[in-house]
Amino acid sequence: MTQKNLSTNQIAEISLLIAIAVVIELITMALPIPRMPQGGSITFTMLPLVIIAYRHGLKIGIIGGMVYGLLDMLIGGLGLFHWGSLFFDYLFAFGAMGLAALAFRVNKDSGLMFLLGIFIAGLFRFVSHFLSGVLFFGEFAPEGTPVAWYSFTYNAWYMFPSIAITMIVGVLVFVRMQDLLKAK
Repeated sequence: MTQKNLSTNQIAEISLLIAIAVVIELITMALPIPRMPQGGSITFTMLPLVIIAYRHGLKIGIIGGMVYGLLDMLIGGLGLFHWGSLFFDYLFAFGAMGLAALAFRVNKDSGLMFLLGIFIAGLFRFVSHFLSGVLFFGEFAPEGTPVAWYSFTYNAWYMFPSIAITMIVGVLVFVRMQDLLKAK
């Protein structure tokens, strides 16, 4: 099996998309958007990462998401509360953006598949954050509240709106992206 190397243009494109995700996160941090105490806010930083999966496939999508996750951890300002957070809240959660490529294998030209890709990626990101909450952050659950319920509601508060916003912005970007790709 031969390994396909990325071209300089592809590396530049992937780097630019990761940088756009970082800029979106930095802008989100500067806006008066509520942030959760242990991290998390409503944003559409997932979109550039999903576009990496759309343009370059599953493997590169996962790697690109993980690179962003490490950058997000470094710029997040909250630091790690627990070693497990490195994996579940950053590497696995943002690496899940590459899973969007699974929907694109069905039909890459379909806006519906693009939305499904965002949903799949967002859902797996949510599951990763949820598991992190259950496994590592149970002490933050109010007394008498089951840890699983606390983690679900904590992460659903920002993840479900983030998925919805990413899907809305994603439709607009997908239409324009299709126009640009057809013009090539």
